[in-house]
Amino acid sequence: MTCLRLAALCLAAATPAAAQAVEGTQTVEGSQTVEGGQTVEGAQAADSAWNGSDAVHIARRAVEARKHAYADSSLRSFRARAQGHIYFLGEFEEDRELVRADQVALQISWEAPDRALQTIVGRRHEVRLPTRIQYHIDHLSLVLDNFGDRIRLGEGDEVWNVLHPAARGALRYYEYRLVDSFEIRVRDRVTHVDRVDVRPRDSALPGVVGTMYVDSESGAIARLRVTFTSASYRDPDLEYITLDLRSALWDGRYWLPYEQDLEIRRQLSWLSFPVGSVIRTRIRVLDYEINGVPQYRIASGERIASLPAPTLAEYEEWETPLYAGPLGENELSDHELAQTRARARELVKPQALLGGERLQLHLPNASSAVRARRAEGILLGGGGAYRLDERSELSFWGGYAFGRERPQLRLGADRWSGSWRVSAEGFYNALQDVGSFQAASGLTQTLSLALEGEDYTDPYFEHGGRLGVSGPVLGGRVGVGLAAASHRSADLIMQTVLIGQAELRPVRPIDDGTLVALEASFERELGRILHTAWRMELDGEASAGVIGDFGFTRALLTLLGERAEAGGDWDWTARLGLGAAGGELPAQRLFLLGGRGTLPGYAFRSWGGDRVAWLEADVSRALVDPWVGIHALGSMGWTDLTSVGQSAADRFGVAQTVGTKASAGVGLGLFYDILRIDLARGLDGGEWALFVSLNRALWSVL
Repeated sequence: MTCLRLAALCLAAATPAAAQAVEGTQTVEGSQTVEGGQTVEGAQAADSAWNGSDAVHIARRAVEARKHAYADSSLRSFRARAQGHIYFLGEFEEDRELVRADQVALQISWEAPDRALQTIVGRRHEVRLPTRIQYHIDHLSLVLDNFGDRIRLGEGDEVWNVLHPAARGALRYYEYRLVDSFEIRVRDRVTHVDRVDVRPRDSALPGVVGTMYVDSESGAIARLRVTFTSASYRDPDLEYITLDLRSALWDGRYWLPYEQDLEIRRQLSWLSFPVGSVIRTRIRVLDYEINGVPQYRIASGERIASLPAPTLAEYEEWETPLYAGPLGENELSDHELAQTRARARELVKPQALLGGERLQLHLPNASSAVRARRAEGILLGGGGAYRLDERSELSFWGGYAFGRERPQLRLGADRWSGSWRVSAEGFYNALQDVGSFQAASGLTQTLSLALEGEDYTDPYFEHGGRLGVSGPVLGGRVGVGLAAASHRSADLIMQTVLIGQAELRPVRPIDDGTLVALEASFERELGRILHTAWRMELDGEASAGVIGDFGFTRALLTLLGERAEAGGDWDWTARLGLGAAGGELPAQRLFLLGGRGTLPGYAFRSWGGDRVAWLEADVSRALVDPWVGIHALGSMGWTDLTSVGQSAADRFGVAQTVGTKASAGVGLGLFYDILRIDLARGLDGGEWALFVSLNRALWSVL
């Protein structure tokens, strides 16, 4: 089979042993050469009006064609082999972490007019984080004949009986718009395809929103890229479902399933919290046997069955590795499926695509509900969020610090436009940390303070506001913003720990004043070197001192590396930070090193400067997977003080490192490496340090 890929739209030729598949997303203009030397010719623009005569004619042709299975009455039967990947992902803020990976092998038999049997003959999986997920059986199988007249997903628990846009009665239920038409010439054959947008006439009703690619000659649907209106979802926690069903032209006339992508995102309907889950699947057909002699008679209707678990585990004919599905090449961001949703937002009001509740409780993270800090005592908080539509949200959070006897407030607004995000926030008495490198998760900070008298922060408070915009630039993501805030030193509020008799570390003063600054950031994937995937994060800040009390520039470059290939016994991570500043730094903008989070085995943040270099590496191996693993860790750091930061360092009470400091240690990772117990020692006059932490992937939500 030949699969021809274009950045725009691709149709590949069909020979008796080959297939012709619809790929890509954009209009092709003029002619382009595709894989293997074939040529795509002549995309023609179309009338942009809804329900124009051409669009309705094409839709009616598609409806008529679906009176026959796969739009062709000569198709009597087929047998096929398919394999697919199913990934269950956890979303923590904007990052996705793989929780479970599955791979299935299918044997598919179909007979006219409506007899189908899909048998799961092979299955394997690995669990990376604890989960009890049980997939619906149709998440593990191939969509046949574009669902038939009614679309059901999740065995009807997710979507139930949504009318197909080419089903009988669809012309009265949906609207259609012809976007463009294509003539694809490959060898001696010409194939015409029309691209048609579709949406319900009433977007408050259940229905699909997206695009159909229709073969002009047969009326068969060559590709279906759609999402659903919010009224389609039966599960209140469903935020969206996006589908991309790609067919291929086999034996020169039969449009049969070739590849499908599915993404299902869930989040608690009643709570705005930066945690969600995603099911991401891709299933691809490997080969077909068309109109052959059936080996056995299939019962009427469509059924999905599975061989016994021991037999599934014995399957060895895998075409790709377990982690070779939509995990590589940044596919966790699902560019193609994201474009499908973006297209849908252009076709209907964004409110029509919004799953879940519009008014929700709101927590920026778990520590915003309850926490304990040296400068606050115990804080309780909560808030609310209102989602105007799928791309816009207003949020409010308020808390009260009982030790300090002061309230804290935050108002936020976020708006997405395409791939760009605009955000604004105002805050009052917001707790901030001087350190450039976070030392522990919020939950760990609270527990450590209660038990040991240390919250691993150097706190101060600010009130003011921030306006920013971020979006894709140069293969990465850039952010720019303007912040204005009044900074105030904190005091030691807690006098004793909640449990035990540990002495609390004093709170160090910052430089009080008003800071008005331009902020910028840039993130980009750098590729793979020595089986390690590298990512760059660059953060900068500039304050001229014309408005406000401080004038300085500051930049921090962080390189993050991790094992490029998922799976395997060994794993590793690396973090390199390089920072420099100019002007005259305030104390709260010093680079700090020492102790937990940077150089374990030394006093916490005992060194500082206006220039910094810091390296951390971790190598781990599972011992009793997934319950126990062992890892070795090491770190090196250096700071330097010039006239830029010397005065601030004296006021804050830190000195430069005088050379490079290093530490090394070993540790255990328990229960999917969520809980970590590490023993480390500073190698230059340091001490042994034993500390407990949580997996860094969870820090942003704790």
